[in-house]
Amino acid sequence: MSNTLAIHINSVTAMVTQLKTAQVRMLSIYVIAFMLLLTVFNLFLGEILHQKVHITGSQLAQQIYSLKLQPVADKEVVAALVESHGFMLEPDHKSFNFFVFMHQKGDIFKYKTVSLKLYHWPFWIVESPLFILLNLVMIGAAIWSYRWWRLLFKQRNGVDSTSLLTDIQVSSSQKTPKNVVKLALNDIAINSTKVHIAKRKLSSAGDAALTVMYGIQNNHNHLFALLYWAQPLPDNVDLESHFKIIVIKGFKELSRVSVKLLSSGGLAITLENIPQPDIDAYTKRLHQIIYQASLLYRGDISRKEIKIGVCNYRDGADQTVVYQLTKSALALAKQSPWQHIYRVPFNHTRSTVLANSGENLADYIGKKKFMLFFQPLFEFASGDILQHEALIRVRHKSLGILSAKQFIPQLKDDSAIILLDKTVLDQVIKLLDSEKSPMAVSINLHAFNWFSDDYWRWFGQRMKNVAGADKLQFEISEVDFYQHQQRLNFAFSTIKSVGSSVLIDNVSSHDRIALLAPYKGIKGLKLSYDLIHDIDKNVTQQKIVRQIVGSAERVNLPVYGVGVETQQELNMLKKQGVIGAQGFYFTEPLHEFTNAIVD
Repeated sequence: MSNTLAIHINSVTAMVTQLKTAQVRMLSIYVIAFMLLLTVFNLFLGEILHQKVHITGSQLAQQIYSLKLQPVADKEVVAALVESHGFMLEPDHKSFNFFVFMHQKGDIFKYKTVSLKLYHWPFWIVESPLFILLNLVMIGAAIWSYRWWRLLFKQRNGVDSTSLLTDIQVSSSQKTPKNVVKLALNDIAINSTKVHIAKRKLSSAGDAALTVMYGIQNNHNHLFALLYWAQPLPDNVDLESHFKIIVIKGFKELSRVSVKLLSSGGLAITLENIPQPDIDAYTKRLHQIIYQASLLYRGDISRKEIKIGVCNYRDGADQTVVYQLTKSALALAKQSPWQHIYRVPFNHTRSTVLANSGENLADYIGKKKFMLFFQPLFEFASGDILQHEALIRVRHKSLGILSAKQFIPQLKDDSAIILLDKTVLDQVIKLLDSEKSPMAVSINLHAFNWFSDDYWRWFGQRMKNVAGADKLQFEISEVDFYQHQQRLNFAFSTIKSVGSSVLIDNVSSHDRIALLAPYKGIKGLKLSYDLIHDIDKNVTQQKIVRQIVGSAERVNLPVYGVGVETQQELNMLKKQGVIGAQGFYFTEPLHEFTNAIVD
């Protein structure tokens, strides 16, 4: 028996030694592979940045050619232009490091008749912050992946050690000398403690902890339900206690079931940790359980008289939004003569929640519960900001920040729409007064206000003595302008009288651009988003944009793009003759134009 125990001890010791050796070997391989990957990555990054230098230099030569500058005659101008792009016409003799890294060599950039020899710092010095950041990201990712691999390695190899330990414990129960068993178990415990811990952590409870630690989404949802009976149950029934017992018994397999009686007389039920594919099955099952329980007190009740609104959601969801979505679902179920269960997922659109909430969003505007953001429009040639477009965001009490597209359709009446545009104009004027900037600010007015004489009479009074009126531009859609030119005369004359101007927005065709020639107050055209999105992949869109640019040039109007999201879209717009654009490719809407948050 002692020999058997010794064999077990030696087996476990050998296995632990093999595990350690395998871990060291795998770690060595991992480190070598990572170093090779890091080297390849840095070489690739260096090549990209090197190409960037050559592209910049070539573009600089092209710019000098376009400006008809002579490198010798206009040396000072060329030197200033070269310096603004990070180059030098002559090496810096005062810098010792420059000669060490560059060996007093420069690069020659050519474009047609222009040939420039320019000196520059090595790209890996100029872009050193980028090099350091990306390398730190790579190292961090390597450490994280190594820890994950190590955990899986222990999980896979911990089973054999555990089974051997069990065998030893069984053997030790058969009259083996206590001191021998104790020494054996201590030796095994010292060498395999970490293996045991890893195995225990990967049990059912440990799986949930690891899921949270590594941000892995488990495929489970929670259900929140509101119930309504078309026929009331007897007043002497303790609904909460009765249905709580029934529902908990009906869903024994779930980790948590909650039933609460609402002041309105309905029930609120929460079912947690339901597998994603079974959500609809659980919803129908809930309706059946409630129906069977209701029959005990009302034998004449039918299934169609029990309505349930349900919202399914994951951990971390805003409970206020969950409640509002469930109320919306219940309202839809009550309105339907045949659909007794209505489910709305948590990711349902906010517009639907607002439509069913009954809130008056004009109150948010009147109480200054909104923010102004500014979307800059950049000129391609210079990279300068030409103007900002003012964007309003409402601060909703439960849904967070709402965009104009989400809350404007929910405004109840014309007075609320007028109040909205009046408030935005007031705030923009205040910002222009506090921020002395040469850039224009455009405001996209609601279509209703373009045809409201009341709004434009107020506008004329409000703009008296406004010093920055010439910086204001008002956007109107192409469709509204062409269809209602006569009705817009009062609006356009009022805008012109105060010194402001107009932009035509959502331009999608070139056919009627010539009609804009008599309108001296129009200062530019903005292309529709549909023409911009994926323009690099669509020849038809490219052709339409070229036609619009050509027609606009004949009436001396610039054309701008909106909603630019990729480098490819930007490059294609430049090729078609568009002179500027705005969009998330450049930046998100800014509130730093001044302190644009309204208190």
